[in-house]
Amino acid sequence: MVTKADFLKYAADQAIDEAHRQNLEPAAIKILIAEAQTIIEDIFLSIHWATQQEDATYSKEALSAWNHRSLDEREADWRYLSFTQDLEHAVERYLQTPWLHCSILDWLIIDILIYKDYLTMLDTIRGRTMPLSRYQSKKSGKTTFRVLAELWRTGLFILKIAAWFTIFAAVSPVSPAGPLLWIALTIGWLGRKWVIWKKNNAILKRMFAIYTIFNPAHQDWRKLWEELKQSQKLGALWDNLVYQLVEKKMKSV
Repeated sequence: MVTKADFLKYAADQAIDEAHRQNLEPAAIKILIAEAQTIIEDIFLSIHWATQQEDATYSKEALSAWNHRSLDEREADWRYLSFTQDLEHAVERYLQTPWLHCSILDWLIIDILIYKDYLTMLDTIRGRTMPLSRYQSKKSGKTTFRVLAELWRTGLFILKIAAWFTIFAAVSPVSPAGPLLWIALTIGWLGRKWVIWKKNNAILKRMFAIYTIFNPAHQDWRKLWEELKQSQKLGALWDNLVYQLVEKKMKSV
């Protein structure tokens, strides 16, 4: 885990190096350092972690550190980690300030952007494919809510089974076309759900795999570009800023 203070120091070092290249006066150096550090400040201020209070409400606090995430952190991050529009504004300013670029800051930004897009895709898929009660209970993380939602889904399942028996009991055994048609429709519906699940699962796996290949010590921008394009064909959605940063870094190599 690297703290915001560490990244602020990296930004200040980059600003000082640029100031020396330009032979700036001390007052101008301070302005350049402030410009660099403001970008880093805004990046961290745009990332929030929600904490549940005693009255069941949530309060959000900006992060003061960032670490490369693992799958074990995904569920908690999906529930409690959020990003504001200010992140994109800060990254745009970073892209327009080439003298600020260095490997550790490049990693910070690409790591945050890719993980943000992964969580967004995860939320989109779950919102579209899960029943509303299940999505809300899973998103809330509250035990009581999840238990009630499970009871509701169990009740619906029992009703579906009862509907099956009712339909079969109402159909004449002389004409089995009705039950066979019902079975065919059910199998078709389940098959369609499986195909959608398989596609969505492939997208999420590919997106997280891309997230894991990039690190500060080994930054292969061309490989990252190729992986982004391949995942896009599967249906992955990436922020345009990701492409802009990767393309800019490929040209500078």
